[in-house]
Amino acid sequence: MSPAPGADHPAPPEERGLQDAAADFFSAATRFLRALTGLFGLELRETGAHALVLALLSVALVVACVFAYLFLLLGVTLLLVGWLGGGWVSALMGLFVLHLLLGAALLLVLREAARRPLFPGTREAVRREAERISAR
Repeated sequence: MSPAPGADHPAPPEERGLQDAAADFFSAATRFLRALTGLFGLELRETGAHALVLALLSVALVVACVFAYLFLLLGVTLLLVGWLGGGWVSALMGLFVLHLLLGAALLLVLREAARRPLFPGTREAVRREAERISAR
C-alpha cells in the first residue's frame, strides 16, 4: 500500500560529517589508550620484582663505586703522607681493588639482568596495532 500523496515521507539518512568521524576517532583512541594503560599496569605489577632487583643492583653498584673512590682517595693520601713506606697504604689499596672488583661484578650482573626486556606484552600490543593501522 502506498502512502497518501500528502503524507510525510521519512527523511533520508543523513551522511556522516567530519564531526561524527572525529568523535568516533577520539572515542576509539580513548578506548585504545585505556586498554594500553591497563595492560601497562598489569605488566608493571608482574615485573615489579624484576624492576626492584634492577633498582637494588643499581644502588649496590653506586655504593660500591663510591667506596672504591673513597678508598682510592684515602690510599693516595696515605701514599703521599707515608711516601710508600707504610702498611696502611697497601691495605687501603687492597680494599680499593676489592671494592672496584665488586663494582665490576655488580655491573656485569646488572647488565645481564637488564637484558630481559620490560613490558613485553605492551610492546607486542603496540607493534600489532602499528601493523594493523599501517596495513589499512
